[in-house]
Amino acid sequence: MIRKELLVLLRDRASLITLFISPILFMTVMSFALGNSFSGLGAAGKISLSIVDQDHTPASQAVVTALSSSGQLKITSAQDGSPLTAETAESRVHAKTDAFAVVIPAGFQQRVADGAAPTVGYVVDPSSSRQVVDPLESAITSLLTTVTSQAGTRIALTRFADAQSDPALQAAIAAQVAALDATTHQVDTKVSFPAGEGPVKYPSVYQQEVPGYTVMYVFFIVTIMASSILVERREGTFRRLLSAPMPRWQLLLGKVVPYLLVAMVQVGILLGFGKLVFGMDLGLHPLALLPVSLALAACAVALGLLLASIARSEAQVAGIGTSTVLVLAALGGCMVPGVFMPHFMQDIARYVPQGIALNAYQDVLVRGESLRAVLPGAGILLALAAGLFALALPRFRFVR
Repeated sequence: MIRKELLVLLRDRASLITLFISPILFMTVMSFALGNSFSGLGAAGKISLSIVDQDHTPASQAVVTALSSSGQLKITSAQDGSPLTAETAESRVHAKTDAFAVVIPAGFQQRVADGAAPTVGYVVDPSSSRQVVDPLESAITSLLTTVTSQAGTRIALTRFADAQSDPALQAAIAAQVAALDATTHQVDTKVSFPAGEGPVKYPSVYQQEVPGYTVMYVFFIVTIMASSILVERREGTFRRLLSAPMPRWQLLLGKVVPYLLVAMVQVGILLGFGKLVFGMDLGLHPLALLPVSLALAACAVALGLLLASIARSEAQVAGIGTSTVLVLAALGGCMVPGVFMPHFMQDIARYVPQGIALNAYQDVLVRGESLRAVLPGAGILLALAAGLFALALPRFRFVR
């Protein structure tokens, strides 16, 4: 019985394309399409900023230097070899080339030397998020306060040194000014995490797309299995088999086990494709993928049996099965990566079979977890499979 089912499935080219060729094509195309989206995950993106220096003095240059030394900002102060003008900076912000522009007006250093509050202009795209603009403006204003205070101190010390007649005193003051000029206005920082926790590890594009489409396409066995059962029921194959001296449970097992084996082979081929073709890292404990794969296959086969027990026609199988598989795949983060989903959808994914399986796979592939870490997820999938079988068996009929 099992051999017969496997032979029938292997001769069905449409099913083989659905289970093996289609996911390979999807994971290849989507991996190339989304490659840039994953390249910066876990790293803070730099904010583009224009600086227009209309004063051209040591004080204004100190502001430019301080902003340029920030690791979080991408500074542009010249274009085509010429310093930026206010008009050029405005056009860059308008074109969304830069998120922000700082204009240091003429007379900036003189106001610092006179002890007056210097004026600085900001050019902001009105469509920019205030959640980005307000903290940025606050941070730049705070930096300007520090830099102008230092510039004022340097100017005062220089004036004081010029008024002295003692060369030794002038040299001492000059050394203080030089030491002040060497200050970078930056703070050395050290990032740490609470005890027992570490930085979030994000998947590479292949560690997302390969297991994501593997999980998604494993569930396409639902429609293939349910359609096969309905065809055999319609053609009277089950009626003839029931006349043989074979218990019904054995007949049902002969129908279920081949699809369970095919699903396991499907997972192996797709993950192997990711490893061999894309060089995808299988983690520190690749054998931990086995229980997850078995539980995932059991869940998909159980759903296929449930669909076969409630559907009345092959059209219903195609409609209900395909819609269910696609919606659950989207909710589980197989089609849209979880890191790009809103928080409420990330919460939903934790309770969807596809999301549970994908998270368990990424625990192994991305986070290097061992068998112990994935057993809870595999257990939940097996419990779901058992629940689906329990719903399907009382409703399942070989002959209608």
